[in-house]
Amino acid sequence: MGILVNRKGKITHVIIGNDRQIVIPEIDVKRTGQKRLSGLRLIHTHLKDEGVTRDDLNDLALLRLDMVVVANILHDGSPGQTYLAHLNPGEKEPHTIHGPSSFEETDSLFQGLISQIETDLETVAAPYAVKTGQKAMLIHVSNSSQESMDFSLDELAELARTAGIAVADRITQRRDQIDPKYLMGKGKLEEFMINALAHGIDLVIFDTELTASQLKSIADFTDIEVMDRSQLILGIFEKRAQSRDGKVRVSLAKMRYLLPRLGAKESALSRIRGGIGLRGPGQTTAEVLRRHLQTRIARLEKELNVLKGRRELLRKSRVSAGAKIVSVIGYTNAGKSTLVNRLTGSTLYTEDLLFATLDPSVRKLRLPDGEPAAVIGDTVGLIRNMPESIVGVFRATLEELSESDLIINLVDVSNPNFSDHIETSKKILHDIGLVEIPSLTVFNKADRMDSEEVLAQCKRYDALAVSAKSGEGIDRLLEGIKDKLTGKES
Repeated sequence: MGILVNRKGKITHVIIGNDRQIVIPEIDVKRTGQKRLSGLRLIHTHLKDEGVTRDDLNDLALLRLDMVVVANILHDGSPGQTYLAHLNPGEKEPHTIHGPSSFEETDSLFQGLISQIETDLETVAAPYAVKTGQKAMLIHVSNSSQESMDFSLDELAELARTAGIAVADRITQRRDQIDPKYLMGKGKLEEFMINALAHGIDLVIFDTELTASQLKSIADFTDIEVMDRSQLILGIFEKRAQSRDGKVRVSLAKMRYLLPRLGAKESALSRIRGGIGLRGPGQTTAEVLRRHLQTRIARLEKELNVLKGRRELLRKSRVSAGAKIVSVIGYTNAGKSTLVNRLTGSTLYTEDLLFATLDPSVRKLRLPDGEPAAVIGDTVGLIRNMPESIVGVFRATLEELSESDLIINLVDVSNPNFSDHIETSKKILHDIGLVEIPSLTVFNKADRMDSEEVLAQCKRYDALAVSAKSGEGIDRLLEGIKDKLTGKES
């Protein structure tokens, strides 16, 4: 049997188990968090003269207990040896175990220990909170090769950096079959979460789109905030959207993501629900939220259709004026906006971050000899494993590329995974039926590589090399664009 005791000495729960274990009920403690403990200590009995078990340590970490005390009971009912365990913030070992000792010695040890543990928790967490925002652990689980998993986590780390999140740890686990409840085995999840709690990590990001049941199960498992790849990308998109069109699309993607996940733990969705009118009195039940979301989705879809009509009118006016349309696509952070600025003298927003540009832009393009008249359009960046909730909303924007006379597939050739980026772009063009439109592969950031290596890759992929930042190769690119538009051999 066991009891939970608060810091005032009041017994809050009495727990009766069997000869093997007790099961701690769900504890509603509002003070828990990255820098705080639950304010409860567990004191319970063992019948087999054993010390602190793995289950005891899991409860200690995952429930943020002040401490766990194990009192062994002898066959005649008299007290035996006693053990005590508490968290050990910031140290290599996540917990400390004292004992065996008498029950009286254990009681004296408790005095003054808890305040020191919480001081240590604040020390572990504070530097990251001040300097770099949240401190996150990234987790990738799949049956892919280690190289592929590392590549995907590299990308997730860049997404986290873009969102202002500090990556403290990266975990990969190869599994032939994904666990439908926890994504990975429950034992491994316990191990990762205990390690995260012990080192002051306050956010775990999974490199996949979690189902509603997975999100709920994992979030219920721990007090650490849980986020998936889709939530992270949607959060970045929300920051980057500037135009009304972009804001409507992001809001629509968020709500379509949220709708099937309304049963998940509140904290698991807090980052994506904030700011869209889903909090406050009367907005707490899943059914009310569901109706609210469905109403807003319908309203946003209507507004999106109106905005789409306006864009179609603008495209028709450009076509009737005889202007050729050039569209720049490519992996996120390939330098699309920088290239458009270099080609047109514009001042589109640029930054060395993923998805720095979200809103499509069109600018007048001056080609050699002034012929033909052309405009060039910047587009939202592409990325591997783009969440379906986002792809569905932005698909219409990509489908508008069908009006293009030429598509420039811009590639950051200095990226070690640039060949994967090329294939990602080609796959998306194939999926939306645009492979028949003339295209031109352009390698950007060529100034970051050896010139002979760049030349070899250009020959391999039939590409042109430029540096949008320095202007190197831009004149050659303009000639190539003109030749493509006029049907000449480049």
